[in-house]
Amino acid sequence: MSKKTVLGVLAAAIALAYAGSTWWAGNKVKSVYDNAFAELPEQTALVRVVERGYERGFLGAVSTVTLELGCPADAARPEASEDDDGEDAAPAPAKPLRLSFRDTIRHGPLAGGSLAAATIDSELRLDIKGQAEARKVFGDARPFSARTRVGFDGGYASEIALAPGQFVDEDRTRVSWQGAQLRVRVDGARTEAHYELALPGFEAADLRNGVNLKMGKLGARADLDIRHGWMLATGKSTGRLEALEFTATGRKADPDAAPARPFPAIVLQGLDAASDATIENGLYAGTATFKGTGSVGATRIDDFEMVSSMRRIDVGAYRKLAEIWTRSAAANGCIRGGKASQAALRALLDRVAPDLKTMASHGPEIGLDRLRLEIDGQHAEFSYSAAMAGVTEEDLQLPGSALMLKRGVLKADARLPVKWIEKIAGTASGDQAASPEMAALMIEQFEQQGYLKRAGDDVTSQVEFSGGQLKLIGKPVELPAK
Repeated sequence: MSKKTVLGVLAAAIALAYAGSTWWAGNKVKSVYDNAFAELPEQTALVRVVERGYERGFLGAVSTVTLELGCPADAARPEASEDDDGEDAAPAPAKPLRLSFRDTIRHGPLAGGSLAAATIDSELRLDIKGQAEARKVFGDARPFSARTRVGFDGGYASEIALAPGQFVDEDRTRVSWQGAQLRVRVDGARTEAHYELALPGFEAADLRNGVNLKMGKLGARADLDIRHGWMLATGKSTGRLEALEFTATGRKADPDAAPARPFPAIVLQGLDAASDATIENGLYAGTATFKGTGSVGATRIDDFEMVSSMRRIDVGAYRKLAEIWTRSAAANGCIRGGKASQAALRALLDRVAPDLKTMASHGPEIGLDRLRLEIDGQHAEFSYSAAMAGVTEEDLQLPGSALMLKRGVLKADARLPVKWIEKIAGTASGDQAASPEMAALMIEQFEQQGYLKRAGDDVTSQVEFSGGQLKLIGKPVELPAK
């Protein structure tokens, strides 16, 4: 066989192999789209696929989809029954929003200049009216863009961007943002996910009442295990917000009206957030921490920290409960109108009751482990928790309310500096120089009544409900008769 013949056969083989790879990549990508849109209606009652198209070629494809966001029109307001007097009827929810997207897909193995099963460029499709409205908000910039690289194992990496913009509703509302970027990476087995979010700045204002919320640069990232689904993702997440400012001048729309008293400005700075979640022996546990500094009016907050947690959450029962809840039109506020809405919610609660009881049998607990505030070198602490404890098989036969009364445990603790009480008493009485003796007398009266205890330079209090008994600082309190 001649050299030319060999090279020809080799070139043909390479071309055939490439064509086969491209054909396989096209099938793989289409399968991903088909599965994703088939599963979407099962995930939430607030998103529906109303129109979809997929035009496939050899080297690429074009996917179009129109999504409807919000309550379904046919579930928004049921017909009133004969015994529904209409007095509790509520207005129908807002009209669903429709958004259309176009994906331009390039099949691999050399897709868009990179080695991948496919690359996908996504864009938001707008009609003539929508384009005019978008120009008012985004100018000449493209409002939304996304580029996704699909790996040969079915995993993907996406880069999504929202352009800077500003929305103004006459003299009532103004909302502006400096853009947003999101990077997401998910492996082919759908077990691991990573994301990074960047939001340079955001501001919202109620122009009529002089209320303004301003947010500085926000960044967040996470490495997650999603084998149990996004709602039960485990792993670590971190985030940082440079500043958050809330002001309310109390200005009214009527220029002749007397100005309202300004609300103290709230400024938070250097806000750090972190969360960590695990699943062991079928039980989910997670902790979240939020801390920073700031001020309220003229009062400087030297430091604050908030730690919350949940423990012993049964994974199987929680997943079922969450799926039922997110798919329910009633839970998402889509069924309105007096007794019909109440009946739908009762039916929903009856449906999730078995899963709630399954969760109760594992002794679940949620709470605020610590809220610590430090001002002028002194600090206050607050905490609370809600749990189920010692639930037996016999207990699970009880109605939900009876089970809560028998096995529910609620605890709350507080510690407050006496100096703060003196300042609060002075502010309430209009005498900023309220004497320590006045505060001491007030503390003594509450201590005699059993509401708090003096502990050096602080006062403390504790409330607990367990075993059907309410206690205040360890002493039983008689509950009102039924």
